[in-house]
Order: sequence, then structure tokens, then C-alpha cells
Amino acid sequence: MTSLISASGPLFNLSPTEALDSEPMLDLLACCLADGSSRSEYDIIRWLQQPEQSVFRKDAMSDNLTLFQTHFMLMHWLYQLRERLINAKAGILNISALSIVLEPWPQADNAEKKSGEPSANTPLTSADPLAAYYLDINNLSTDRQGVENLLSSFWLLMLEPGHRDQDLALLELSEPASNQEIRLQYRRLAMQHHPDRGGDDASFREITAAYQRLKLQF
Repeated sequence: MTSLISASGPLFNLSPTEALDSEPMLDLLACCLADGSSRSEYDIIRWLQQPEQSVFRKDAMSDNLTLFQTHFMLMHWLYQLRERLINAKAGILNISALSIVLEPWPQADNAEKKSGEPSANTPLTSADPLAAYYLDINNLSTDRQGVENLLSSFWLLMLEPGHRDQDLALLELSEPASNQEIRLQYRRLAMQHHPDRGGDDASFREITAAYQRLKLQF
């Protein structure tokens, strides 16, 4: 059975039943995206943490496990919303790593109106591995070690030869730099640049990515 409990307590400010009752969440997300503006996943999570919505706890992104669970549930709801919109021909929800945006349903062309068949320009549901993954709520049960393994695999794939010097420079370090020095410098810079502390979001992402790549070499 899928658990909505993290090591530090419930992931949501909702009961498990409420969290898995998708319709209210789909309505809430539809309201958030209704103006057609592009939003990042981080923007939507922060919006859902606000007192007016109070869906996610304030510490919902505090460690890798709760971050994964928060990310998964948001994607689960977004892909459900995308299906609902397509079935109702009410809009097209584009979901990507950097941008989530709701676009109007395209107007039917003359050929489509006459034949009653969808044209090549009409979006239809199709095989989508990401959608299949996020729509299966059982995948939320990935444990802490599983999340760490997923992250390690991702960073290993992204790691480029000779990247160490660039990553050290992003952390304002140079060779020789010990693992302990890298850890301490990352913590200092993360506190300085964290968006919740008024820091720059882009800088925070850059130093976090650099630290993750360097950590693989510890």
C-alpha cells in the first residue's frame, strides 16, 4: 500500500484520503493554471504550500525523500488534470521540467467539422512513459534508498569528464579541495542563495547541481 508518511511525519496538510481524492486537487491546479501563464514545478509547489491552499507542508522539500514524494504527487495530479482536460476538450496541459502551462483547446478545422474525425492538429492521448509512471500511484512507495539510487543514476548520466574544475569554481573553490571542504562550502553557499532566504533561485540550482556532481566523486 502506498504511504503518504515521510520520516518526519505526514507529507501533506491533508489526510491520506483527501490527498488521494484527486478531483479537488485537479480543480485547485486548474485554477492555478487558468490564466495561461507558464509556471515551474517549484512555483506550483510553493503556491500549494501557501496558507490559502495549505496542501504541502512547509518542509515538503527538506530532503531527497520528501522532495521526491512532493514531486511525484504534483506530477500525479498534473497528468490526471491533463487527461481530464483532453477528454473534455477543454485545454492542453503542457508539462515539462521547466514549464507547466495550460493552453486553449485548438479550434477544429473545416475538414474535422465535416468528417467528425479529429484532424492531425488535434492533440490526443498517446503512449507516454512519463504519464504512465506518474499516474501509477504505487510508484510513490519508492523508499529512501530507492530515491538515492535514482538520483545517483541521474547524476552519473549527467556527469561529464573534466567537469570537476568547473563545479569547484561554482562553489568558489579550486584544487586541491577535500570532501569536507566541499561539503562545508556547499552548505554555506546553499544558505546564502536559498530562495527561501531571499537568494537567487538560478544560483541556488547551479551550486546544488555542482555539489551533486562532486559528491559522486567522494
